Amino acid sequence: MLKYEIKTKLRTSDYDKYDRIKMHSILDVFQDLAGDHAEELNIGYSLMKEKKLIWVLVSQEVRIVGNVPYGKEVTLRTWPAEKGRADFIRYYEIETECGDSVVEAISKWVVVNYETRRIERASEVNYEGELYPKRPIESINKLKISIPHTKKFIKSYKVLNDDIDHNGHMNNANYVKLIYNSIELSKDNYIKNIHIDYLKEAMLGDTIDLYSFEDTENTYYVGYVNLVQVFIASIKKEK
Repeated sequence: MLKYEIKTKLRTSDYDKYDRIKMHSILDVFQDLAGDHAEELNIGYSLMKEKKLIWVLVSQEVRIVGNVPYGKEVTLRTWPAEKGRADFIRYYEIETECGDSVVEAISKWVVVNYETRRIERASEVNYEGELYPKRPIESINKLKISIPHTKKFIKSYKVLNDDIDHNGHMNNANYVKLIYNSIELSKDNYIKNIHIDYLKEAMLGDTIDLYSFEDTENTYYVGYVNLVQVFIASIKKEK
């Protein structure tokens, strides 16, 4: 069965001052989980790089559907879906000791040539096993939203050494951390859902100009480097 899971306690730093798990910490945990599973399937970082290939995240959506208990053991789980022509879908969940699913997530990946930065066909990557059938989120598509001219400028952020991962670009979780550090959270409000599309790599020394705008249900955050859009995210703050 193509499924990977571990039981662990999350770090104190993964929670905010109200003992709620941080959204970017969830993404950080999930990418490590995906990496460990890829190693088990012989499609991990080192073996892929020997072929001049790397995994690049395109989109992901996370939904917090329950309380992730502080200081308690949880089960972290991930599994892939059937691969497409050029993309790979991977699912995740966090489960409590009682068996309650409290976080559900989906991500879309592509394989990129490390030197040319061009997307390769999914046929370049092979693994075997029976697919785990659970689908906590049915599908993920790019956000289709018109960005208004009236969007609000939030701040400019220079990409630092600590933001860069071993693929040489800003790590996916750090975009969400940038958003997290730009909003006002209180005891009664938290980020429940996030959908983020990664459109272009941000590199060391780049300056990301962050803007936001809203509709009736969501707040959107969009980042630009030299007027080129690098990401867009939709978040829902819930009581």
